Amino acid sequence: MRLAARRPTIVNPTIHIRSYSFGPFLVLIVTGCLLSFLAGYINTICIASLFQSSIAGFTGSTSRMTIELAQLNLGKTFHYILLIFSFIFGSFISAALVGGSSFRIQRSYGLVLILESFALIFSYLFEESASRLKENSSIYLYMGAYLVALTCGLQNGMCTTFSGAVIRTTHMTGVLTDIGLVLGQALFYPRTRKHLWKLKVLAPLYASFCCGGLSGWFAYKLLLIKAILLASAIVGVMGIGHVCYCKIYLMYTPKQINKKHLKRNLKRSLATPTIVVHGSANNIFNTKQNGIAKESIQKQQDNIGDTPEIQNFFN
Repeated sequence: MRLAARRPTIVNPTIHIRSYSFGPFLVLIVTGCLLSFLAGYINTICIASLFQSSIAGFTGSTSRMTIELAQLNLGKTFHYILLIFSFIFGSFISAALVGGSSFRIQRSYGLVLILESFALIFSYLFEESASRLKENSSIYLYMGAYLVALTCGLQNGMCTTFSGAVIRTTHMTGVLTDIGLVLGQALFYPRTRKHLWKLKVLAPLYASFCCGGLSGWFAYKLLLIKAILLASAIVGVMGIGHVCYCKIYLMYTPKQINKKHLKRNLKRSLATPTIVVHGSANNIFNTKQNGIAKESIQKQQDNIGDTPEIQNFFN
């Protein structure tokens, strides 16, 4: 017997993004652009503040780690290792909470954003403590940097999970690479022009990151490190809004659907039972009553055996 083909457990998310109607596609782009704006905003504040380095991208951090290791500066080497580990751990938490590669609105995206908001708040508290203390201030500064790296891992892991690495918000290396690839392939290989739709996603993401960086610079000049609390508030509102949407709207909608099914089943239950006779006497009489199929030859023969039609059939 030929086995049926198994349904693939990993679905290509880019196919689903491309097949979205205008409304869901616009919501996806706006959400991705807002997250990319916040990533650029936070990254600029980290560079301008006491961190004095980029936290969102880890190519430079990896290179600095190898330089410090070559110079046998084990303290700074361990610092960059923890920074990289914090980003990885953030992605790990995001994957554990979201739990799938396909986009479903009821997944725990809101919880990931709420955790990101709290991480930004504690990062502000650590850096504020580092700016006030003269002794052992580097410990608080490093803890703030680790929390920002954790935040970037949470956000980037959440977006990459359901977009198939099309939407990446915390670093722009992959986005710029994809833009160049799409344009180069479309120019010299016409059959690949079907991928030009990705520019509708990639170009707004990059522009949003740049706008976020510009806004972060002016916000830091005005509010100093307190500017990071604005990003924390926006992310927290987004997370709470998503949780409320899932708890209220998505729980209310199935109840309405269940009411419709209940009314339809009640109408079907009022229908008269039908008796169907198939084949010969050895076959099974299927009695359908109230939507339940009963397969019992003896009971059916007791109920309908006295009718002349059934007696002629068995004779």
